[in-house]
Amino acid sequence: MIIMNIPYNPRAVNPIIEFAEVKQSELHGFGLFAKVLIPKGTVWWHARTEDVLIVTKHQFEVLDSSKKSPLIDNYMNALLTYSYYDMELDALVFCLDDAKFVNHSYTPNTGTIEENSVNAIASRDIQPGEEITEDYTTYIKCAWLEKYKEHFDPTYW
Repeated sequence: MIIMNIPYNPRAVNPIIEFAEVKQSELHGFGLFAKVLIPKGTVWWHARTEDVLIVTKHQFEVLDSSKKSPLIDNYMNALLTYSYYDMELDALVFCLDDAKFVNHSYTPNTGTIEENSVNAIASRDIQPGEEITEDYTTYIKCAWLEKYKEHFDPTYW
């Protein structure tokens, strides 16, 4: 498959393992850092079924309306913190792998292809040791999560 002239070849192993690692970030908490040179145009992450949890609007609403406990509150917070919205699915994509540690920057070095939010592609060469960042303001907003705005980075809204 070719997406915007970039070959997408899902592999048995998520490429994030060879390209990135989690470390303490100067931007925010933990971040994702390049272990090796990631050349411009490289698909360094792609969502395999085992790497993400898809949470539909209905599932989220059932969870939101259920009796709360500290465990459920923590789970909801994790969903709101480490998920992104996919408009085509009308669902949250909860990253189970280290992709959840990609921090925001207004000058990002990676992003997704508009038609395919299950890939992360280097928008320029990313040097070893450099933090991998995305611009959260380019993410598609999820209308059914608006009441949870306070859980998101302010740049999202």
